[in-house]
Amino acid sequence: MRYFLILVVLILVVGAALFTVPMENGKPLLDWQHVEQNWQNPDKLMEEGLDGLAGKSKETTLYRWRDPQGNWQYGQIPPPGIDAEETTIKAR
Repeated sequence: MRYFLILVVLILVVGAALFTVPMENGKPLLDWQHVEQNWQNPDKLMEEGLDGLAGKSKETTLYRWRDPQGNWQYGQIPPPGIDAEETTIKAR
């Protein structure tokens, strides 16, 4: 029973480290939001983590638009009825 508890604690520590310890690029191997969005698709789930290990930069497509006050707003999905510009962001 004691070895089982040690094994469970070890698995939890390694799991937590994957989300918190920074790699060479300054980011952890796994990202909570990425895991939450892709937990049902294992191929896409590991895609970002493997790119981070290889040092590849990843591009993200965002949209930008002006709010009623004239400020720029950015998001992955533009609001309906708003004329939004597509912008590509490169990760470092």
